[in-house]
Amino acid sequence: MKVQQFGVIAVTGLLFATGYAGFKARAAVHPQASDTIDAARRQIANGDKAQAKGYAESMLMGQRLLVAVDYGDTPASQIGACSESLAGAFEMWETALHGDVKFALAKPGEEATIKIRYGKDVRLDGSIVSGYINWSRTIERQGNQATPIFNADIHLRTTDPNGKQMNAVQMRHTAGHELGHMFGLDDVNTVGMLMGPLDLRRPVSKPNPTEIETVQAIREECESIVAKADAPHGHHFLGYGSCDEHEHHHH
Repeated sequence: MKVQQFGVIAVTGLLFATGYAGFKARAAVHPQASDTIDAARRQIANGDKAQAKGYAESMLMGQRLLVAVDYGDTPASQIGACSESLAGAFEMWETALHGDVKFALAKPGEEATIKIRYGKDVRLDGSIVSGYINWSRTIERQGNQATPIFNADIHLRTTDPNGKQMNAVQMRHTAGHELGHMFGLDDVNTVGMLMGPLDLRRPVSKPNPTEIETVQAIREECESIVAKADAPHGHHFLGYGSCDEHEHHHH
């Protein structure tokens, strides 16, 4: 049986803040998340429950997210701060989502869904960034089965633009920001929000209520689609859009 793949690929980076300039903004939904949810809605409307469930589950990513960490060229003296920052980023999102997701380091023989690499010099399209994430959500379709596959590569910088080592609190903001993209949030220009630029003087320690509410709304919508797909006679609701196979690149 031929296996078909449908999916979305996205790349998003986090810039350093150059000042306190910015406008007030509510949390924004990443276009990739909107595309995936719209695809699930269309498939429900078309009666393809398996495909709809696959798209929705690719956004939910499961309850246990396996992580592999590569410290790259990080000095031995800074690895502890990197590890602390990562644990803090995991905890901020586990707390925000009331334990609906749990991060765990992959054990030997386990395949990590999220691969994290630290480095002194991280750039995206030639620009210095404190971190970026490259992720994909695909659905493998074989007969009546639609298997969701999610993978993410996260690159985190260990030095600021002047070459000074970043501390655990600063790197926690970066890691938490990139995980926010994974959960469906887009960048905003507001310094002081997790999804805003990193201000090295005042890094953000957790998502604000609006960011949390937005991720929760995304997840509730996906859970609703899964429930409709699992129901023997689910109530169909109208979706919108016209593209079934889609790819999105975002910088």
